[in-house]
Parts: sequence; structure tokens; C-alpha cells
Amino acid sequence: MNILITGEKGYISSNLYEYLQSTIDGGHISKKSVRNKDLHSLSLEKIDVLIHPAAIVHNKETLETEKSYYQVNTELTRQLAMKAKLHGVKQFIFFSTMAVYGISNGEISESSSLNPETYYGKSKLAAEEVLLELQDENFKVAIIRPPMVYGPNCPGNYALLSKLSRKTFIFPKVENKRSMIYINNLTDFVYQLILNKESGIYHPQDPQFINTSLMVQEISNINKKKIYFSKLGTQILKILIGNKSIYKKVFGDLYYNEELSRFRDNSYQKYKLLQAIEFTEKGNENERS
Repeated sequence: MNILITGEKGYISSNLYEYLQSTIDGGHISKKSVRNKDLHSLSLEKIDVLIHPAAIVHNKETLETEKSYYQVNTELTRQLAMKAKLHGVKQFIFFSTMAVYGISNGEISESSSLNPETYYGKSKLAAEEVLLELQDENFKVAIIRPPMVYGPNCPGNYALLSKLSRKTFIFPKVENKRSMIYINNLTDFVYQLILNKESGIYHPQDPQFINTSLMVQEISNINKKKIYFSKLGTQILKILIGNKSIYKKVFGDLYYNEELSRFRDNSYQKYKLLQAIEFTEKGNENERS
């Protein structure tokens, strides 16, 4: 089996490449950048599965960047999928996002409507629609809408919380629920999609919801750092931050209904929260040393 992963330096791309290299016997696993390159020069001959995580994610959302979101996340995906289908690629696995729902606080379930509010979410949803139109019995499309991904040396909010837990002595005590997925759970999920030749829309997540305070506590325990958790700190933080997106992203609720994330026997959820945090922090420690 020959598999091509888009993105040479991306966090998900790199971890997928390593995992599939060690898991799939026979065939060839490769990863290539498709940004800023002419797709005409990209060879898809003898490729069975194309995995497309490459995207613009963290660009500042302005009228000037709107065009680049659609150029990369939508139009590039369309061109890549059309070429893949033309050259006989059997399965196209696309990484979308929770942002297609446009929900910043609360539960996402099967009844939740698609109403993205950001250019990122809108451009990803537009790409989903294009892919579903291209799908047929010979060209299977699997769309993944992962929550926040974390693991050793990951970018994003987890890295910020990990750094904060090693520096602060006090942290707000909150009772929230968030969906996240450990990178090794995600890579195994993708492997199972390939193994079972799946198509459809998927919402994988870890077997437990994340509580931000509990996660920071576990991070601090692993790093042998004592932190005091204060409900008063939470109230002060709410006053200082209010309803700004940064508060919601870290301390609000945002999670997939468990039924929405069910996939076969859920065997992709190999790592539970405490184990995943331990492996993540040990990996971070090795990188720092």
C-alpha cells in the first residue's frame, strides 16, 4: 500500500508519517509539501491513499487573509482531490476542524448545525462540500473533524498550559469539559480508517473529557511542581477577561457528544488522559533537555 501525506513539517503530518511507517508493512509511506508548489509536478502515480492535513490554521483573521484561507484550505484541497481521483487514488482522508460548527461553548452532537464563524472554519467546510461531491464508489472520502490535538512537543494551547503550570503557583479552579485527542490516539484512528477502507465524517476524541484544572494539576504533578487551585482566582479571571474568546478556549466547555465520536469498538482510544499527559510531559522534558 502506497500512502502520501501532505505537509512535511506539520505536527500531525510528522506523527502520522512515523506511525504509519512503523505500522504498515509493504508499500511506501511518503510526505510532501503541497503549499507553494505546482500540483502539476506532484506525482500521484501508484498512490492508494492520500492524507491531507496541510492547511492554514493560525493566520490572523482579517479581510486580507480571507483569500489565503480559501486558496489553501479550499481551492488547493479541491485541486489535490481532483488530481487524486483522476490518477486512481482509492481513498482521500481530509483533516477538517471542530470550527465548522461555529460553536465556542457547549456540546456538539449529531443535531448540531454547521455554522462556521471564522474564515478557517468556513474554508474547511467549503472543502468538505467539494470533497463529498467528488466522492464515488472508486474514490472514498473520509473527513476528520478533530478537537484540539496534543502530545510531545505539540504547538497550541496545551503547550501554553504546560509552560504555565511549570511557572505559576496559583491557577483557577474550574469545572469544565473539553474534547481533546492525544496524537497517538489520532494516528491510530487514521490507521484504522485506512485498514477498513472507510468513508464518511468522523469526530474522534480521547476516552475522557478534559477538565482544564485537572489537566494542569496532572502536568504539575509530573513536573513535581506544586500549584494552588483557587475558585477566587476563577472569579477574578472572569472579571478580567469577561467573555473573550481566550477565556472560552481555555476554561469554557467545548466537547463532542460521546456517541458522535464512537467508531467501531473505539479501540483507537488506546491512551487514557493521565497516561497521555505523562507521555506528553516526558516527551517535552526530553526535548527541553
